Amino acid sequence: MAKKRGARSSRTQMLRLLFVLCVTIVLLIVVFGRVFFIKVIHGEEYQQMAEQQQVNSTDVVIPALRGSIYDRNGNVLAESTRVYNIILDCQVLIDAETSVQNSTVEQILSTLGLTDENIIRQYMTDEYYHYRYLKLKEGEGISVSQMEEIQAGIDAGKVTGVWFEEDENRVYINDSLAAHIVGFNGNYGVEQYYDEYLSGVQGRKMVVANAGGSFVEEYIAAQNGNDLTLTIDSKVQYYMEQILQQGVNDTNAYKGCAICMNPKTGEIYGLVNMPTFNLNNNTEIIGMSQKYMEQNPDTNAEDYYSSVWTNFATSLTYEPGSTFKPVFASAALNEGAISPNDTFVCNGVYQIYERQVQCAGAEVHGTETIADIILNSCNVGMTQISERMGSSKWLQYQEAFGLGQLTGIDLAGEAGDSDSIIFINWDEAETLGTANGLGPFQKATTAFGQGFRTTPLQLITAFSAVINGGEYVRPYTVSQINDSNGSVVMSQTKDVLRYTISEEVSQLMREYMYGTVSSGTGTSAQVPGYEIGGKTGTAEKLRDDGTYETDKYTVSFIGFTPIEDPEVVLLVILDETDQNVSSEAARLAGQMFEKILPVLGIYPDETVNQNVGSPNADNSSIDLGNANSADSTTDGSDSGASADSTVTEE
Repeated sequence: MAKKRGARSSRTQMLRLLFVLCVTIVLLIVVFGRVFFIKVIHGEEYQQMAEQQQVNSTDVVIPALRGSIYDRNGNVLAESTRVYNIILDCQVLIDAETSVQNSTVEQILSTLGLTDENIIRQYMTDEYYHYRYLKLKEGEGISVSQMEEIQAGIDAGKVTGVWFEEDENRVYINDSLAAHIVGFNGNYGVEQYYDEYLSGVQGRKMVVANAGGSFVEEYIAAQNGNDLTLTIDSKVQYYMEQILQQGVNDTNAYKGCAICMNPKTGEIYGLVNMPTFNLNNNTEIIGMSQKYMEQNPDTNAEDYYSSVWTNFATSLTYEPGSTFKPVFASAALNEGAISPNDTFVCNGVYQIYERQVQCAGAEVHGTETIADIILNSCNVGMTQISERMGSSKWLQYQEAFGLGQLTGIDLAGEAGDSDSIIFINWDEAETLGTANGLGPFQKATTAFGQGFRTTPLQLITAFSAVINGGEYVRPYTVSQINDSNGSVVMSQTKDVLRYTISEEVSQLMREYMYGTVSSGTGTSAQVPGYEIGGKTGTAEKLRDDGTYETDKYTVSFIGFTPIEDPEVVLLVILDETDQNVSSEAARLAGQMFEKILPVLGIYPDETVNQNVGSPNADNSSIDLGNANSADSTTDGSDSGASADSTVTEE
């Protein structure tokens, strides 16, 4: 009996399991059938019903305000403000009573100062019924006060179907001031280099409301970007821009460049390129000479604007000419290849194998010391010095002075890190397939600044090492970064990358270059009340085929003050001037020195140079313009040796 009961019990369990399985299968069929019915047969209908139940669903990105940019004195150069965009919920607006529709239209038009009702009523038609997010073009970037005015109408029940989206407006306070340093909208300059710091972190706002009036809201606040404090002085920058623009216009130069920095620390006080542009409207070009406009007539050319936005001072190369002589001479003195008392003989022309080097106009300087060679800007003398300087040693000094290397400045787009713009040893040149190996003639042309290219920034940084006691310091434009609470995120100070020459050699070079300005080729840079040292340069321009232009020159001047302990170094370049004399660049430098030195706290000494006239005698009407308002608001080529048999340079 027990066995029979056990058999019946097993059959019963099997039947139950079978029943459960059948029921489960039937239920699954019903469920899948229902899903098929909902999703496939009536999917569109149910979707529309869901959308009708959900009156408002938004997921909005809240942009962070980009950090502000200040000059060294706290004057605002760039800032972002909170603005709003008007968003229309067309379905709500269409379903509203006529009186509310009318008051909504009236309120928006009144706030925006518009009169055409169709601007809004065109969206109150069946065509736009399912538009739950429509950005009103005329309502983009409205101010906080405008937003609050419309919001008052919403709160009073007179405005419906309208909400606001937060946005950002970037403003550059002084339009074109320091354009190539600042950059615009995350492009060029510090705007691009420090974009990660300036950008901040976007926020998010998500709101879902149903027909019953209940809603769920999620809000993550945006974190505003960090603020930058530059080493730039707005007044210095403004004076430099005004004077360089006038100089480019007067000489009909193709373009111009000027850099002012502290040779001891690397701080950039001012950096100017002409032509330049308006940061608030970057297609508005400023400071074009007649020559520039003639050579660039097509404003629709692919690179028309980018060529102006590109920073000549840091991203383009040129042949520095005689402004480079102090660099080579200091290396030769430091190495002991020459001494201050050594003499050289200039007969106007010097033969190097089958080629010749000439002084400007084949002028004969006679017997000279190194001081005379710098004073007279003598090519023949520099060539004889180059013969005493070993090639391998000069290659080492090229590296020490940063030639062919990036300076490391904190601006986007720095160029110049290439063996194609400076001489290298012949074995390396052969391996790389370039024509810029360093032979006797190439070394000679290097000595007086031709046959190779450098950026203006590379030159002024190398020159600073010559006059500051031998320290090669990294140039920089941002001294400090602060978060929105004012806490310091990052700061920069003097950064010595390497040492070049001795203090004794540096002192000699400063004395030699004081002579150049007081009684040599740089007298146009003299300023009453100051002792200025410096060096002029006039370099022939290199063609693409490696030969030199006969009628195109780059004239320049690099100067410094005070003589004993330089605090300011200034480089001025005029590219392709109608007047191929470096005195024009020296004159502009003198005008800049007279204006900017008091701004930097270096005041004239009434006992010094009172016999010279003011270089700003014809520019006495320059005022501060926008710079005052800021205060009140708190290609390298494989140049190698020139294909010309004769090279001259002043």
